[in-house]
Amino acid sequence: MNGEELVLNDTVENSDVSNVDMQSDKPDDVTVVEHSPIDQQTEVNYRIWKKNAPFLYDYITTHSLLWPSLTVQFFPDLEKPLSKDAMLDPFQDFKKADSNGSKSENEASMQRILLGTFTLGQSTDSISILQLPYYTNLNKNLTIDKLDYNHEKEEFELTKIAKKKINVLQKINHWGDVNKSRYMPQNPDVIASSNNLGNLVIYDRTKHASFKNSLIGEDTEINKPQLHLINEWNPSDADIFAIDWNKQKEGVIISANMEGNINLYDIKSKFTSKDVQTINESQHFGNSNIAINDIEWIPNHDSILTYVDDQGSIKLLDVRLPEHQSLVLQHQKSNKGINSVSVNPGNQACLATGDIDGMIDVWDIRSFGSGNANSVYNIKKQHEGSITQLKWHPKYHNILASSSSDKSVKIFDLNTIEEEEGLIFTHAGHMLGVNDLDWSLHDDWMMASVADDNSLHVWKPSSQIVKQYKSI
Repeated sequence: MNGEELVLNDTVENSDVSNVDMQSDKPDDVTVVEHSPIDQQTEVNYRIWKKNAPFLYDYITTHSLLWPSLTVQFFPDLEKPLSKDAMLDPFQDFKKADSNGSKSENEASMQRILLGTFTLGQSTDSISILQLPYYTNLNKNLTIDKLDYNHEKEEFELTKIAKKKINVLQKINHWGDVNKSRYMPQNPDVIASSNNLGNLVIYDRTKHASFKNSLIGEDTEINKPQLHLINEWNPSDADIFAIDWNKQKEGVIISANMEGNINLYDIKSKFTSKDVQTINESQHFGNSNIAINDIEWIPNHDSILTYVDDQGSIKLLDVRLPEHQSLVLQHQKSNKGINSVSVNPGNQACLATGDIDGMIDVWDIRSFGSGNANSVYNIKKQHEGSITQLKWHPKYHNILASSSSDKSVKIFDLNTIEEEEGLIFTHAGHMLGVNDLDWSLHDDWMMASVADDNSLHVWKPSSQIVKQYKSI
């Protein structure tokens, strides 16, 4: 394994789930057994994966959550704590860089991760901000004072590696399941969250207690959001899974629900005083009562967005136009639902979609409406379950990641689509369906993924696998 990259972090824990005997009010001679949703073959596959993990990853850490999360997102900041020497001398790191030829790699870097809970009403839901500490070069921080000989492997191994555990920085109790949660790009302290009751709310995390302080009071009390975003003329209690902040206009967010309602909210223009608690829609668009599963702004445009729905349509809206003229492009892929859409950050005319059959298509939207809108690339043999999320790499625009209900996350290189449909890496460590994924903005190949097995995985493929890939 490359000494200049992270090595396997030994925080992987056995997530095997066994049958649970449940007590009830039934007679003493009756035992109710709750069967695990994880089958025996999945457990066997997990053990095989765990055994091979040191060869597959430069870094991986797993974290068991109390409840599954449907949403995960890396925050854009990176924190590098100052060493004791640096606290006394602010120029200490620069002096070390001058003397050693590189910056000190003895301190951990820290990234923050946004999660939510999916309890189905069995507990108080919440959104959480976690802190992920990790060494940028773990090899240089290993303690080799004591090596133990492993007779099975016939090799010496470290018995101790300095662990950097994931910490909960903040927990904000939330009304209803957290279907999707995303921070505002222009101000990551502002967080939007949608639920299963048709609510879209905004939190300013600086106005809520830290995790330690929140433990002082009653943990089941719902935290009051700073704003409720409500369609005044057409309120709905349908699930909202599709939300996205406008990357060009601060405070503008789009949402779409399972009844086909699309609402645009302009928080900045309508937040006229501190007394404002409700923001009504600035614009509303309909989708003929067809459920909308995902929505995304074109990254470099402030007025055009794309969305996908339950009847296999891909559509583009221009919000500058009246509702009856706003649908500027559309394509009917099939009559089967499309779950996810992702616009390529390096080519605004290129977008990827993933459907309920596990098929991934890459499109040139300029062909929509021409009568010859076939996908540029088609990946149909890699997932055995429905696609749950797609994300283009933020830096390498030929790289696409997908998650699926088949328990896997896969990374594709579209430059090598002829070989194994471009597949370059499979993360197979989850034991139930994967709900969401995200790329780190600070470590090129680091990813986070969450699944129905109550797990959060943060991982990075071996540098031997990904070192050859360059941006296009």
